[in-house]
Parts: sequence; structure tokens; C-alpha cells
Amino acid sequence: MSTPLPNQPSPSPTHPGDPAGKTDVEPPFEEQLRAIWDKKENRTAIFVGCAAVILVILGWYGYKALAAQRENEIESAYSAAVSPARLRAFAQEHKGHPLAGAAYLKLADDACTAGNYAAAIDDYSHAAATLPGTPFASRALLGKAVCQIRSDKVSEGTTALRQLADDAARSKAVRCEAAYHLAALAFDAGNFDEVTKLTDLVMQVDAGGPWAQRSMQLRLKVPVTATPGQVTPAVALPKPGS
Repeated sequence: MSTPLPNQPSPSPTHPGDPAGKTDVEPPFEEQLRAIWDKKENRTAIFVGCAAVILVILGWYGYKALAAQRENEIESAYSAAVSPARLRAFAQEHKGHPLAGAAYLKLADDACTAGNYAAAIDDYSHAAATLPGTPFASRALLGKAVCQIRSDKVSEGTTALRQLADDAARSKAVRCEAAYHLAALAFDAGNFDEVTKLTDLVMQVDAGGPWAQRSMQLRLKVPVTATPGQVTPAVALPKPGS
């Protein structure tokens, strides 16, 4: 039977196999926190950090409150702009704001109705630039194109209408109205093949819409050649009262 070698330490009962018999135990988490808190520099850093977070939160809510108040003031100013002069002043004062775009659109519509096409074109341009990517921008571009045609800028107007009619990202109403205006121009020019293509486009985009009905009425007026040199109506329209 073998005996332990002289001077060989016995294993520690708490750490088996540890010849030194060390029994160091990590203090509880609560004591570690207390030790950190007891240091003055740590307390100062914690207070400063908390104060910074509170200031950021207060600043954010303050900014939101000021922005909401500012928005309410702009809306009130827009509602108070009841005359064309005040509406234009509002639009110029609040450039870039959506309500400024709405103001320019209203001014353009009024100018178009009054036959002041030059002013309408300018205001429609401002409205479209202020309201990009919205249905209002499409309507402004449509109004601008119509005014260009009415002011003898036919090439510019028809190009703009063509772009609107062919743009699948535009609303159905805008595309169909643009196509109808082009079809009406083609009809007046005697380009009946183009009338057919454009009215077909309206029917493809929105067969149940109001512009489809007007397009079909225009389509019924398109003459067809029955024999060389002879032109007859495409459809025999009923006589009044029949």
C-alpha cells in the first residue's frame, strides 16, 4: 500500500484538486452595484447620463409640439386666404408646403376658367413642383397641358398629354382624360386611326369610367370608307325622337 509523499498538500475540500486551497467567491451582483455606486465619479457619470436622456426626450416632445403648433397656424392661414391675392401671398410665403401647392392649384384652375392661360400654366407648374408624386401633381400637369393647347402651344401640350396617357403610374382618371383630349384633337385633324387607338386605350384603362362614355361617343362619329371615294358613318345614329 502506497503512502502520500512527504510535504504533498491535500486537496481543498471546496475546490477538489486545488493544491492551494483557494476559496475566493465572486461577490453578489447587488454588492457589485453598491461598490460602483459608492464611488463618487460613478454617481456623477450616472446622473449626467440620466440628465442627458431626459433632455433629449424633452427636446423631442418640444419639437413635436412646436411643429404641430406651426402646422395649425399654416392651416389657419390657408383657410383665411379667401381672395386670389391672399391665396398667392400664402403660396409664396409657405413655399414647399403641400398647402402652398394646393393654393397654386386653386389659382391655376381659376385662371384657366377665366381664359388666362399664361397665368394658369405658370401656377400649374408651381403646383406640380410643390406636390410631386401625388395625384394633385398629375392633375396640375394635365391642366397645364390643356392650357398649353388652348394657348396655341399645341406641340408642348400634346407631348405632355401623351406622357400622361401612357404612364401606368398615373391614376385612371388622369390617363383617360389625357387620352380623350388627344383623341378629340386627332378627330379634329381627321386622323381617325389615331382616334381609334386612343379611344381603345381609354377603354383598356377604365371601361366603366366617365371618359370611356365620352370616348365611345367620339368613336361613333368616326367615318369609315365603304367604297373608294365614299365615306359613310361608322354607326347609323338614331334620329331625334325615334
